[in-house]
Amino acid sequence: MEFNRFSIQIILRVILIFLTLLVVVYFIPQSNRVVTVLFFIILAIFQVVALIQYGNKINRDFARFLIELKEKDTSELYFPESLQKSFKDLNYSFQQISNEIKKTRLEKLSQEQYLGYIIENISDGLISFDEEGQVRIINSAAKNLLQIKFLNNIWELDKIQDGLAKSIVLSRPGQKKLSKVFIGKTVSDFLFRFSEVKIEGQIIKIVTFHDLKKQLDEKEISTWKKLIRVLTHEMMNSLTPITTLSVAVRRILKNGDELKLLKELNDEDLKDINKNNETIEDRSKGLLNFISQYRQITKIPELQIEEVQIKEFIDSIVHLFSETLKEKQIDIQVKVSPLELNYSFDRKLIEQVIINLIKNSIEALDTILEKKINIVARGLNKSLEISIQDNGCGIRDEIKDDIFIPFFTTKDQGSGIGLSLSKEIMQKHEGEIYFKSDINNSFNGTKGGTTFYLKF
Repeated sequence: MEFNRFSIQIILRVILIFLTLLVVVYFIPQSNRVVTVLFFIILAIFQVVALIQYGNKINRDFARFLIELKEKDTSELYFPESLQKSFKDLNYSFQQISNEIKKTRLEKLSQEQYLGYIIENISDGLISFDEEGQVRIINSAAKNLLQIKFLNNIWELDKIQDGLAKSIVLSRPGQKKLSKVFIGKTVSDFLFRFSEVKIEGQIIKIVTFHDLKKQLDEKEISTWKKLIRVLTHEMMNSLTPITTLSVAVRRILKNGDELKLLKELNDEDLKDINKNNETIEDRSKGLLNFISQYRQITKIPELQIEEVQIKEFIDSIVHLFSETLKEKQIDIQVKVSPLELNYSFDRKLIEQVIINLIKNSIEALDTILEKKINIVARGLNKSLEISIQDNGCGIRDEIKDDIFIPFFTTKDQGSGIGLSLSKEIMQKHEGEIYFKSDINNSFNGTKGGTTFYLKF
């Protein structure tokens, strides 16, 4: 490696000092050369001093450069010209270090911006302060909750409510505290959470808080809205088939705008009218019973267990949808094995579950040409399994884990309560409800399909 300028300077200066000293040694024995000897001695001293000053200058330049490196942005910092000429390799190394420092500072800046974005966008108020009470961070949510524009010191909170700052400062890390805070003419129930972190030897306390009263009020309003949606959903499930059956009876009894004479009705008409009226009456009683029990909404009605003949039970539910099935040209098949299968459960609640599932299947078949629904009931020892299968569009993978969550729905007018309520009813029977669905599954030659299982 070739010598840099610094090395050459040192070598030349040392050589000059050495040559000067040789001259001094040469002339010392000669008594008539005293002035010459003194001159070269002074010259040697001057050269030594110059060498020392040169070394000190290089040291000072290095020291000044390192201090600037610590305090300045490296994008505006340059290696001193005197050092560039003397230390070419060092200049290259500095550029490498400078690039790394720039990269580190950019990463740090990005992290600070990211952290700042998170702090500003959380819904909870956040304040951090040091041991002297100086506020390091306060986010917009905290300012809005406290109705202030700025906060320099945590003790300024006493201006809002006397003792509030002391309550915060004396709190322990990990502690939670519910406090009533009077802000202007309003009172808020703030839930405070406290933590602390040590940064550069200094304790930084962090307090987060939110208005619990406001959240509870919003939750209460939301709960009432959801309750109304629940009742509407369950009422519509029963009223829709009642309406369609009533229309069917009216069609039989009327000829245009005129009522038919009794002699114009045949035996088949009378049987249909009687069957439809029985179904309407039965479903109306079930609906009234459900609503009266559901007024207390805090719990599903207590189970009224009775022995049920499964074939007759399923047929009566399918009859509720007879007009809809005919109108939408849906082929529905019911199979019960063994045919005389009986089982004990709450008839009205399980009827509500199966109505929900059939209604969902009908809606899933809207875009299918050959619409099919299969209902199968199987008895084995003391267990019962009822499956409702359709060849509809299927359930997307990304929502399969969510469909039993209360109020989750993908329908514009859906309440999201049907399946969650069905699951709760089945759990009350110590049974379970689950499903299998595949948009690429083949059912009776048609792609797609979903099967729901009720297992007792």
